[in-house]
Amino acid sequence: MAKKKVVKKAAKPVKPTKAASRVAKTAKKAPKIVAKKKPVAKKLAPKNIPVAPKPVMVARKPVPESEPELTQRKKGVRKATISSGIHDEKPTRKLGRSRIPIDAPLDVVFQNDIQAREAFMFLGIHSIRDLEQFNPDDLVLRLTGPAKLTVGRIRKILAMNNRCLSNDEQFALEFQELLSRPRE
Repeated sequence: MAKKKVVKKAAKPVKPTKAASRVAKTAKKAPKIVAKKKPVAKKLAPKNIPVAPKPVMVARKPVPESEPELTQRKKGVRKATISSGIHDEKPTRKLGRSRIPIDAPLDVVFQNDIQAREAFMFLGIHSIRDLEQFNPDDLVLRLTGPAKLTVGRIRKILAMNNRCLSNDEQFALEFQELLSRPRE
């Protein structure tokens, strides 16, 4: 029985393009189709002639020609002009529209917070407009300053009467020593 010779065709060289590289990547992922080998009877094949393996067939997707190349410039893209402006910085997030009028009384806005209302009475602030003029640190200093001064006066009066607050004996001794010095 005569055996047919298998003739391999030379593959055409493919130009590397971006679209072709994408197809090559997908071709790697696609399952390979292997041609089925026919069983050869041992009696018919001569032992001294080596049999060449059949070539493996790989299925590839055809490249669609309607796909534009990525190197082409898109049409219709306008350049930045003076009137449109070039914005380097990202716009900062704004608080949006105010829900409370600027002249609203603080007693109405903070009606559930008694401590805040007492602080506003102590500072002499009556409207949102007055309150917004202060920094948070400035409000803390204005609220805690009188308390610090009051505690200082308490410490001095106790020291003059030979008494002191808990863990405050050192201040009391220094203050008594200061009082006992002659004034110049």
